[in-house]
Amino acid sequence: MVTHPDQTTHDLVHLAFCALVALQTAVQDAAVTSPMAEHLFIVRWLATAQKQKRFPKTVAMDIQLLLDKGRKQGIGAKLKSHLEYVWRSCSGEIRQQSDLFRLTYTLESLKTRGWRNELVTTAEWDSEALDEAGPVLHVVKAALQSAFNNEGRLIEPLAFKVAGDTQVVVDALIASSLTTDCLGNVVTLLP
Repeated sequence: MVTHPDQTTHDLVHLAFCALVALQTAVQDAAVTSPMAEHLFIVRWLATAQKQKRFPKTVAMDIQLLLDKGRKQGIGAKLKSHLEYVWRSCSGEIRQQSDLFRLTYTLESLKTRGWRNELVTTAEWDSEALDEAGPVLHVVKAALQSAFNNEGRLIEPLAFKVAGDTQVVVDALIASSLTTDCLGNVVTLLP
């Protein structure tokens, strides 16, 4: 049986919502009082959800991935942030998010449609020896790191070289309320 992607997204959003509500309830009940307690709560909650099969099979792999990440990386896994990201990105609030969040969301959306994202050096960008087997987006790593402030707001133009249909990229960025300029195969985000 094939599951429609919208159903999988719905199930994943439901998982994130339930986990966040359970966590907030535990915080209000003073059962969770520190970042470490928060992390342990989420890991235990996910393990219980998995064991009791509380969610559809469409998200079983997601639960396992979150559990593995939480167990291997500890508090550094930032499970709450990951769950909040899933909730926000799929609950229709994308335009209220920071520029960096909206860019990340757009890039993830393009990945689901077969696009790759590659970080390159300035020398690689200038040499034009980039992998042209598209669809792929190239961005200079240093430029990406300096283009956003600590709040995730775009503070300087950020250029992407596109190998593939440039209009697909422009349309995806515009759909996420990001301002773009396009010249040939270079799409630039504007603050």
